[in-house]
Amino acid sequence: MKKFFSLFALVAVFAACQPEKVQTAFTVAGATATINVQVFNVNTGAAYGGTYTLNASEGTVSGNNTVNIESPSSTGISKHDVTLTVVGPKLAKTYNYSVTIPDVLAGGHADVNAIIVVGEDGDTFDYEVEENATEKTTEVAMVNEHYSTYTHDGSEYYLNNSEFLLEGEIEYDVLSGAEIDKNSVDFKLGFDEQVAENIMKAYNTGKKITKATLPITVSAYAIWRATATYTVKTVNYTVYATNRNKQGEKLVAGKFSGVQYSSTVATVDEKAAPGADGHYEKGHGHDAHGSQANAGGGIIYSE
Repeated sequence: MKKFFSLFALVAVFAACQPEKVQTAFTVAGATATINVQVFNVNTGAAYGGTYTLNASEGTVSGNNTVNIESPSSTGISKHDVTLTVVGPKLAKTYNYSVTIPDVLAGGHADVNAIIVVGEDGDTFDYEVEENATEKTTEVAMVNEHYSTYTHDGSEYYLNNSEFLLEGEIEYDVLSGAEIDKNSVDFKLGFDEQVAENIMKAYNTGKKITKATLPITVSAYAIWRATATYTVKTVNYTVYATNRNKQGEKLVAGKFSGVQYSSTVATVDEKAAPGADGHYEKGHGHDAHGSQANAGGGIIYSE
């Protein structure tokens, strides 16, 4: 069962006037993003098994397949591009890929997906895949039955109608993967058909859904809602090939189209509860009881 917070006033303990002010002030965490990178071998369509190094223009690279980005405390991430590079002793060249980090509110998290196809020095052709994409975003409410619902201006919110912070977590789906439209495939004669199949295989991993949880901290006397925003790219792929032996020009080897589940953003948005009468203060809880000089409170974890 998920953990959530219940809170109580320590009335007996703080019956006598206390000189200090007890509050549950907090700072919202910064926004975070994780770039999940898949590196495929053009000659097999499977994950590249050779030695390589993943670099990123921003963030911390972990395990040669993820890049972690974090903004300062209480700040979000604005939409921008991050350049990824893959280099290796047997790779034909340095492979560059530009990935877009979406807007993320403070305390929210984004999972972003990147597919990079590489070739080795011994290949006859150097293949390059160019993507021309359009994006569509869909916002879905994240639901948790533990929290009380509240309707405001025709929209469904959760309600924290207390003087204490609400802390916990809420579950959502993360989408990843890619699919191609087999009817769109148009590869030219003169290129290895198996290589063409392998290139398309890298972009046809299928739609994947995994579960994740977002930690939440909600102010006192607030209405709030959690959402997951999914971005799906419809992509037209053009595959270029350069014959290394002939030093020839870059030729169009083929074209196809498909979709990429490019990012999932989970975030919590809050505002003052109607009728809060000035008690709401974003990023803070409030005194547990009595005056500011005579206030007490505590937090317990409930199963």
